[in-house]
Amino acid sequence: MKSIIKIERLVLLVALALLAANGVEAQRKGTGKATLPKMPAPAAAVLANEDTLTNIRRRNRLDVGLANFIPWAMHDKNGNLIGFNVEVAKRLASDLGVQLNIMPAGHVSLLTDLTNKRYDILITGMYPTPSRALLANFSDPYSTSKIELIASRDKMVRKDERKDFDDDSVTIGIISGSVYGLLAMTEFPKAKTQLFDDEASMIEAVANGTISAAIASKPGPEFAVKHSNGKIYRPFSKPLGELDEALAIRKGDVDFLNYLNTWIRYYERNGWLEKQRDYWFDGTDWKSLLE
Repeated sequence: MKSIIKIERLVLLVALALLAANGVEAQRKGTGKATLPKMPAPAAAVLANEDTLTNIRRRNRLDVGLANFIPWAMHDKNGNLIGFNVEVAKRLASDLGVQLNIMPAGHVSLLTDLTNKRYDILITGMYPTPSRALLANFSDPYSTSKIELIASRDKMVRKDERKDFDDDSVTIGIISGSVYGLLAMTEFPKAKTQLFDDEASMIEAVANGTISAAIASKPGPEFAVKHSNGKIYRPFSKPLGELDEALAIRKGDVDFLNYLNTWIRYYERNGWLEKQRDYWFDGTDWKSLLE
């Protein structure tokens, strides 16, 4: 009896070994029913990816989209672009070993132009939101801005309480395509808003009393107050809030995004980004370049 049991066990082991061998052979030859587990199909955006990072280096040029905001990007007295975002773009292009092509545009059209491949990247201090994240991939923050209100001295007669601006007689200027409109609706729901294509025309409207006030990021308000001949003032001692800004690239571009996040972490650790922020945002020594 024991001999029969041993023989049956031996036959079973041989059968199992043959089945395993057949499965491996079927996988090797691509025949039979034994198959490896299927991997999930790549997302459509990944399949359509052209590897922007490789294309930039192949063409030897980085195309950058940005909007003019003081002191993020502005023209000096010789007509050259200067500012925090300009310095970031220069350093990024230098590290990539390519030429830099800066392409200024209106803030409202930047994301559309990015998705249409006019630019490789937006270096324009854009605040990531859920709706914007459906259109572009955002890097880690590379800066943080304090958002402030500036007011027309003639229009508001030196009013300095928030309730004074939460009134249907007040019109607050907002840059088209920015998130400041939501901030205005939250802080001053009764006030009207008026959209502007650029910061310069908006500040001019405040100085002329065409609108009551405007929302801008620091140090734009300080610069506006100092150069308005007393026509503009800051009614509040504290900012309305703070927003993180990120770099924006096309959806599905994972390699480029990884590079940018590595780049940001590197320049945060060695202090270069902090030094640039100190110069452009915490002071106005750069104003002599504009005069």
